[in-house]
This record gives sequence, C-alpha cells and structure tokens, in this order.
Amino acid sequence: MGINLTGLNSGMADTYSTLLGGMGGGDDAGGMGSLLGDYAAIKNGSYGKMLRKYYSKLEKQEAEESGKADQKNAGKVKDASSASAAKSLYNSASALRDLNFDDRSEKNISKITDAVSAFIKDYNSLMKSADKSKNANVQKQAESLYNSYYTNYKLFSKVGITMNSDKTLSFDEDTMKSALSDTEHGKGATVKTLFGGIGSFADKAASKASQIYRAAGDGESVTSSKAKYAGTSAYSASSSTSATKKEDEKKTVTDASSAAAANTLYKSIENLGAMNISNDNKEAVYKAFNTFVKDYNDLIKNTAKSTNSNVVNQANYLMGIVSSNRSAFSKLGVTINSDNTLTLDEKKFKEADMSGVKNLYSGAYSVAEKMTDKVNSIYRYATQGETLNKKTYDNAGSGVGAPTMGSMVDAIL
Repeated sequence: MGINLTGLNSGMADTYSTLLGGMGGGDDAGGMGSLLGDYAAIKNGSYGKMLRKYYSKLEKQEAEESGKADQKNAGKVKDASSASAAKSLYNSASALRDLNFDDRSEKNISKITDAVSAFIKDYNSLMKSADKSKNANVQKQAESLYNSYYTNYKLFSKVGITMNSDKTLSFDEDTMKSALSDTEHGKGATVKTLFGGIGSFADKAASKASQIYRAAGDGESVTSSKAKYAGTSAYSASSSTSATKKEDEKKTVTDASSAAAANTLYKSIENLGAMNISNDNKEAVYKAFNTFVKDYNDLIKNTAKSTNSNVVNQANYLMGIVSSNRSAFSKLGVTINSDNTLTLDEKKFKEADMSGVKNLYSGAYSVAEKMTDKVNSIYRYATQGETLNKKTYDNAGSGVGAPTMGSMVDAIL
C-alpha cells in the first residue's frame, strides 16, 4: 500500500498553519511569534547591529558621567601652593587698596610704588601656581582675575604695567613714579583708579584671591585664623591648634563700648543721608556733619582699644573707605589725622558746595552706604550676632526700607 506524499505534505502544512492560527489570540502565540521574530533578526544580523549600537551608547553615557564626576572632583583638589600664593596676594592687594593716593610727596610715591611692586610679584606667583593647578575652581577664578586685568590693559600700560605671554605682569617702577608725579595729564589719577579704594582692580584682586584661597583649601576663608598660617610649615599641629584657639577666643570677645559707638555713628550717618542737603540748608547740614565727625572719632578710638580681632578688622575697612575718599572729604574741610580720627574745619566746610556732601551721603552705592555696612559689621561682631536696623537711601536721599546686600548678608551670618 503506497503513501501519497503530496497529500501528506499538504496535510502537514495545513496542520502547522492551523496550529499557529489557533495560537493567534493567546500568550503562547505571542511568545512563539516573538521567538521566531528574534530568530529571524539573529539570522539576518540586525539583532547584532542593535546590540552594538546599544552598548556604544551605554559606553558613551558612562564616559560622560565619569567626565562630569572627574570635573566635579577636580574642583575639590587641594592646592597648597595656590592657597599660599592667594593669601599673599590678598594681603598685598588689601594693603595697596587702602593707601593714600592723593599724597604726591616723594616719600608717599615711593611707598605706593613699593606696594604696587609687591602686588605684581604676588599676582605673578598666583598666576603661575594656578596655571599648574589640578583644581578646576582655582583655574576658573584665576582666569577671571586675568580677564579683569585684560579689560583694562591700556590703562595699566600707561602707568608702567604690561602683560606677558604667560599671563604674568611686568612692572616699570620709573614709569609708575612718573605717572604718580604727573598732575598735568591725570596719570596719577589713573593709578588711583586702578588701585585705590573699593571697586578698584586691587580690591577685585583681593576678592578673587580670597575665592581662590577658599577653592584651593578646604573652604576656609582667607581671613580666618587658619589662613594666617597658609604655606607655613614652621608650626606644628599642636602649636597651630593652640594659635587657632587663641585667635578664635579673640573673635568671641563682646565689646559693649564699640557696639554703643557703632550704634551712635550709624544713626548720625543715617541722619545725614535722609536730610535735605543743599546750600540753602548749610547750617543744619554742618551741624549734622559735625555730629558725624564726633561719632566717627568715638568709634575709631573705641575699636583701637578693642580685644575683638573682628571688630578691629572691620574698623580698618571702615577707615580704608574714608581714606580712599580723602580728596572728597578734604574739599569739605575734613583732615584725616595720624591716628585715623577726623578734624573738621567749620569755615572751609561752610564755604564748600553742599553737593560734595550730598555725593558722599546720598543715593544707592554712596560712600555712606558702604560705611553703614561696615559700622553694622562692627556692631554685629561686638555684640556677637545682633544687627543694627538697616536702611538704604534712594537717589533723592530719602530713606527706603529695603535692606542692602550687605545688611542681608550680615543678617544671614
């Protein structure tokens, strides 16, 4: 009996077709269909291409995440060399910023020139250290400092300071002395603009140096007791700890006398800023200004005797603000004495245009506003945390209730 193969094949085909068709609505059919689809993908090579693409993408993602982690960690790399250089620059920049640039005597010109020379030396040292640093934040802040110089390179070149290819600076002392002696073409004023007072390049350099020190170390401020010994290996761990403890004790000493004087001076500055300052109101302005001078002198005398190092430091900043505006005060009959107190010439004051007083004591960002910030800081340190009731002034000289950035920082701290 023979077998009909054609019929058998046809029957098997029908059976297979029926089997798959019967699975069409069930989970097993889905699994079988998926398996057959995967088999086909493997056989024609498309599955391998998909895997290669997936792992390539995964490797790229892991590399990017690793790079971000490395970059983040790079900002935490300690850099003792840059920290030490930043501390030195902070000190020389601060000292330069607070000099008297209006005194054109030969002795003072030499003093300024020496201070600029020390500043340039420390600036170059920091730039070299930062260039070798593995700390990304140190490099970033150093680049920002360099950019501050570069945007004013023409002014610097007029007074003997030029830039080298490695971002360091060269200094010609003779050109600087000549510029300071030049009253006819205003080059002496250029030196003051670059290095004298708040907002000058020296002031910005001090600020950047502080940020670099913080980035290069472990978060310590450049004005902290720890920073005092940055880059110095002569102190053992025990002596450094002892010195730090003593320094911290100096910062926590309450000083009721300086606090009271700060409170009084704050009110006299606020009174000047809020009053009508005009030539028609000269007698009243003189009376208020004379009170300010007496209150300022009282605070300076009290802080000079303070045992709280923070109070003393803030008082030095306050005196620096007054000193950097020596010329403006001088036109009003105000003389800065050797002990940093003030003397007021009543006759000269009343002969002066009261717009000079208004410029100093009225408006946002005025000298008075900067002074009140420092007076508030003195009060805060002298009382260990309390703050004065801050007030700023609008452009018309009227009191405004909104706090300044300085007052907000003081309140937070």
